[in-house]
Amino acid sequence: MRPSARAHWKPILTLLLITPFLTELLSGNIPPSKFFNPLGFLLLATIGYGFPVLLLREIACRNRMGVPGMICLGLFYGIINEGILAKTFYLAQGVPINLFDGYGYVAGICIPWAIFISVWHAFHAFLYPVLITYYFFPAHREEPWLSRKGALWLAVPTVLILTLNFFGHNKARGPGQVPHYVLMLLAMGLLAWVATRISRPATLNDEKPFRLKPALMGVLGFLTLFLAPLLLCRAKVPALVFCGYYILALALVFRWLLKQSALPVMTCLLFSIGDNAVFVLVGVLIAAHRGSVELMASNALFVVAFAFLLVRLRKDARLCPAPVRVNDPPLVS
Repeated sequence: MRPSARAHWKPILTLLLITPFLTELLSGNIPPSKFFNPLGFLLLATIGYGFPVLLLREIACRNRMGVPGMICLGLFYGIINEGILAKTFYLAQGVPINLFDGYGYVAGICIPWAIFISVWHAFHAFLYPVLITYYFFPAHREEPWLSRKGALWLAVPTVLILTLNFFGHNKARGPGQVPHYVLMLLAMGLLAWVATRISRPATLNDEKPFRLKPALMGVLGFLTLFLAPLLLCRAKVPALVFCGYYILALALVFRWLLKQSALPVMTCLLFSIGDNAVFVLVGVLIAAHRGSVELMASNALFVVAFAFLLVRLRKDARLCPAPVRVNDPPLVS
């Protein structure tokens, strides 16, 4: 049976809607007053995040990718967002996190920032939204949501709009340069190729082991992949040291993932809750320091949302019986 967007409209809509929340609103990059502007939110849920993330999810599904491959596609999306759409890779000054201003700026690219923000997008803009959608719609996880023709019809205008945006001029950014565009295409092509080569290990399954360890690993993941690099940047260590740190950290992450034959969706979600919990805590502290009621309210929204998800995961784990192992002794002799 051919995949039909109509049959999968619920997970599609969920993915389109939650991705901007887990990125722009959670990070505080866009204040709630602007985030909930109907036109602005529509652009975020379609061209900005929704359509590219949906198309990459289709690639992951059709190639039976596990978590390592999905992270590679998340890095692919990071280049789309920051390298082609927002064009922040090419800023020497005025980088969204000003610690990166003038740091490791080579050949017109702020390399440390490009690495940092692409890794952030890999998890927060792609992996986590897809996993949450899979959790609420498990029956749709293994199936393509778009036909090949439908995916093509969506991809062509999306690529065209992103390309026109890159070479266009707006109030915030000047037109992009051809060599940078070609470099971004090559980097995305390499990531897509790697994703298809490491797609088999760490596939997702429906086991429901509720343990605190994955959440604690998520906290460690935030500290390792996001906080520690910011501290290195603040200390102005040589850019090569910064890049080497990220290469080593990601190598260890992939090394562990490639040893896993399968990962429960619940385990991955607990990891994401641990990661996001620290992110929300930082957001609360920043909002309190600024005295921003608006930011406090948006962070309170995420506290409630993640608490609800945690309670639901716990409830599901209690309702699901533990799998019987072949080597377990019989209950009755």
